This record gives sequence, C-alpha cells and structure tokens, in this order.
Amino acid sequence: MYRIVLLPGGEAVGTVGYGTRTWAGETVHEMGWNVLPGYQRKGIAVTAARAAVAAARRGAAHRFLHAFPSVDNPASNAVCAKAGFALLGGTEFEFPPGRFMRSSNWRVDLRG
Repeated sequence: MYRIVLLPGGEAVGTVGYGTRTWAGETVHEMGWNVLPGYQRKGIAVTAARAAVAAARRGAAHRFLHAFPSVDNPASNAVCAKAGFALLGGTEFEFPPGRFMRSSNWRVDLRG
C-alpha cells in the first residue's frame, strides 16, 4: 500500500496499492484505492492509480493487475478506464470476505 499525499505539504489524502490473489485459476495482483471525500473528483485517484500501475510494472511478480470496483460505483470504474485498465466484463466478486457484489473486472497487462 502507498499513501497518497499532496505536494508540497505532504498532506495525506488517501491510499492506493495492490496485493496478490488467485483469480480464475491464476495468481494475479489486485489493486484498490481510497481517496478522502473532500479530495475526490479532482483526478487524484487516477494519478495515484497510474503511479501504482507503474510501480507494479517495475516490481510485480505476476503478469496481470486487476481492479474489481462495484458496477454501482461509476467513479471507480472511470478511474480504471482513465488509468489504462481494459474492461473484461462483469463478475461476482467477494468483498469483504463472505459478501459477494456485482463488480466490473478491469485488467492491466503488466508486461504489455
């Protein structure tokens, strides 16, 4: 996980990061982010997601990086599109553990 900070003062306004999971029979990275409400709709999440994708390209162990925002979250789906993810379609995604939600399945090829 990375802290999202505004420069020059270093004010923390959110987080972005990725971890490892098994998805569709293969080991992949999964990305997520959160920006504090007062800082949303300013392009911060897109910039942070692009930076995290770049970091994953430099050091990730697996080929693909996925994001699974709820289909009911247009802002997070827009972040995926603007950050260079390709939409693979919809899926049922477990988050948090024990609760399934209808999600979009976005993916970046870290070797592409």
